[in-house]
Amino acid sequence: MQTNDFVIVNYSGKIKENSLEFDKGENLPIIVGINYTLKGIDKALIVMQVGDKKTIEILPEDGFGNRDERLIRLVPLAEFKKHNTDPIPGMAVEADNMRGRVMSVSGGRVKVDFNHPLSGKTLIYDLEIKQKLEDIESKVKALVKMYTNMDEKVNTATFEKDIEIELPPLINSLYKKKIADDVMKFLGFEKVKFVEIFEKPKEETKS
Repeated sequence: MQTNDFVIVNYSGKIKENSLEFDKGENLPIIVGINYTLKGIDKALIVMQVGDKKTIEILPEDGFGNRDERLIRLVPLAEFKKHNTDPIPGMAVEADNMRGRVMSVSGGRVKVDFNHPLSGKTLIYDLEIKQKLEDIESKVKALVKMYTNMDEKVNTATFEKDIEIELPPLINSLYKKKIADDVMKFLGFEKVKFVEIFEKPKEETKS
């Protein structure tokens, strides 16, 4: 593979120490070499070919990072009470745009771990490259799926450096911006136009 190639992959990920599967996907689009996925997966895909299957071991630094003791913090219980929340061990919390998990509650203080749950873990991934996408329409469809998880048909029309993309209606404008940015970055277009089609529901045939 080459950097910026669009590929369709199957994968599954397990934690090495206990073989617990935490991640699985089939027929998912990935752009190679841009850190769209874990660094360890990117490194493996770049040296694979269509049809290859590979099992790889990913160390923490190429996965979800090493554990950082600075991300374990003590939060006053009063902060939780302000939001009518009673923290218990294992509870997911969000603060300062970070997600964490309550470790313990004691003496009016709550210990929260803001490390990623898989930080410090060595991972085992099974990878398979099913297909390399070549045409513009397939790549645009892949970008739509990457950002919206929609797998519907996407129609495109190109006019030199401009492209018109027909999308299912009511896609979030933030996703459209990301799709447009990537279409210009990876596919070489200078202008992106989105078209949404609303159709009148078909009337039921009376018997």
